[in-house]
Amino acid sequence: MSGLISYSELQQSAPLPVAIDYPAALALRQMALIQGKLPKYLLAPEVSALHHYVPDLHRRMLLATLWNTYICINEALALTLSDFSLVPPYHC
Repeated sequence: MSGLISYSELQQSAPLPVAIDYPAALALRQMALIQGKLPKYLLAPEVSALHHYVPDLHRRMLLATLWNTYICINEALALTLSDFSLVPPYHC
């Protein structure tokens, strides 16, 4: 199981770098889901936790790209290094 960590390893990992108010975040998501028109989604604290626990830098970059650009997985997999601007000025 390359790149995956077990639940016991997860519990022994360092704590998240930011405090997360899950009850408040879950309440906001619940209010959005009541409307029924919005798709289910991950909360920003949940995505932060995913980023924190992904040990592989390549997978972390893929996850960050998907989250920050809203592109589909097939679009993300087609990207090359030249598609990224990692120094200012950043191109939109």
